[in-house]
Amino acid sequence: MMQRFLAFMGMSSGENKARSPKKGVKPIRRRLSVMPGKITLDEAAQLDGVGSEKGPESKVSTSFGGDGVIKCYTSLSRVGYVPFNNSKVNQDRYTEHPKFAGDAKKHLFGVFDGHGFYGHDVSQFLIDNLPGMIAKSKGLANDPKTQLTRTFMAANVKLDKSGIDATCSGTTAVVCYIDGKTIYTANSGDSRAVIASIKNGKLTAKALSIDQKPELASEAKRILESGGRVQACQDQDGNPVGPKRVWLKHQDIPGLAMTRSFGDKLAASVGVTCEPEILTHTISEDDEFIVLGSDGIWEFIENQEAVEIVANEKTPQEAATAIVEEATRRWKEEEGVIDDITATIVYLKGGKHPINV
Repeated sequence: MMQRFLAFMGMSSGENKARSPKKGVKPIRRRLSVMPGKITLDEAAQLDGVGSEKGPESKVSTSFGGDGVIKCYTSLSRVGYVPFNNSKVNQDRYTEHPKFAGDAKKHLFGVFDGHGFYGHDVSQFLIDNLPGMIAKSKGLANDPKTQLTRTFMAANVKLDKSGIDATCSGTTAVVCYIDGKTIYTANSGDSRAVIASIKNGKLTAKALSIDQKPELASEAKRILESGGRVQACQDQDGNPVGPKRVWLKHQDIPGLAMTRSFGDKLAASVGVTCEPEILTHTISEDDEFIVLGSDGIWEFIENQEAVEIVANEKTPQEAATAIVEEATRRWKEEEGVIDDITATIVYLKGGKHPINV
């Protein structure tokens, strides 16, 4: 998730509404978080991550699933673009475990979308720690939902003790844990997973997760009851600009555009939590493939569009490249920035896709 700290906001911490840029300046509508005071353009750009390591390489490769329900899988992650930050790092991460915990019939795939100064450190911490913690979780086989929830919460506690500054940095997480023919999708934030199926000869998309944003009444209720504020940025005429965001009650910080995430300790003080929502899906002979993506994919591509893009390509590599490039093209058309973009595609045995492997 890009967290834009717009340099020319010009707010003070005591203001009660987050203002958008001055007239004549094109606002970045979607990926915008704000903090009080004025900062330079360089400082603003660096809030999307800066460093010597670029993160995941922009490559795709196909691996085979072996036993279980997985035919093959592939991932592609591409760093975004932010003006004035030539050293921007890719804050997205993905993890792939086709034989999870040594069991050929269990699989785990996840996408993590970091944000803030140290978002890449937070997302890297999660892929380094969360899969192993889930694998060691007692009772996972008997009660996956409870154990996934407990492990998410425990990983956040471990992050807090790691030395990474997660005050205003964090990451989303969408994790598909597959046990036999059941998919458990644990989601915290606005990354997303969908499954493509063929129903009556037609390819259809079904969401495996729900984006957790302030627009959802149940999510906003938790923030408000925790002493936070939910409000979009506003222009000088009082018109809302962009999505609703999470703020402290009397300060225009942190402006988080999601209501669940790892890290983000400041936002956590007003109800933001890493506790995942978990949805289940039983794999049937109609199911073709799963697409997991950071919101760099989903910002401008609908679920149905995504599965159609993937299905139209003959190989996994071509499918991953196609959906990432289409997302990139749409970001270029709509915004002055490009988010980090990550897609993982998991093809299921028995499906017609991909045509070639």
